[in-house]
Amino acid sequence: MTPFDQAYRHAKDTAAWAMTNVQGRPLRPTIKNRLAGAAYGLALEHQRGMTVLVEAKAYGSALTLLRPAVEGFALGYWLLYQADDAQITAFAEGKSKPKLDVLLREIADEHTAGPQKGQLQKLVKRLNAITHGGIEHLIMRQSRSAVGPQYTIEDMADALSLGAWVAKMAALDIIGGVVGDVEHASQMLKDVG
Repeated sequence: MTPFDQAYRHAKDTAAWAMTNVQGRPLRPTIKNRLAGAAYGLALEHQRGMTVLVEAKAYGSALTLLRPAVEGFALGYWLLYQADDAQITAFAEGKSKPKLDVLLREIADEHTAGPQKGQLQKLVKRLNAITHGGIEHLIMRQSRSAVGPQYTIEDMADALSLGAWVAKMAALDIIGGVVGDVEHASQMLKDVG
């Protein structure tokens, strides 16, 4: 099995695991929990969408979903763990939204189990270009002799792996933080490793 095949299988299994553990769980009904749960849920859906698109060999579209998946996770994390009441109110009223690079820097400072700050800063620039049709994405689609995408197995495997990490962390935060079932979150962590 190639690294791409392994990453795809892991991403697909993680998406199914997350949905099984998260879908329909009652949350503690605060504005913070509802917003964080919605952001995390969107991250999970985008990650699952990546696996569907990869299966359909729509690799460019799968890559573009990585940014909103990462952003959904980062926003959920900020809402749940970092934002104060005034920031949550301003966000809920559409008056303020933190930028992705700022969110990821703060997460990297607190979340040592995930990607490091330098990796995340480089990632944001690349994700922006890929998602918005920038030159970096166009370069990945060009060849001297053929029309069509020229994505590397490594690029796709890395994207799927990062998406799976996002789904894992979002699901754990939904259960442990939004739902408040720390015991179930601990068991989930043991199950997924």
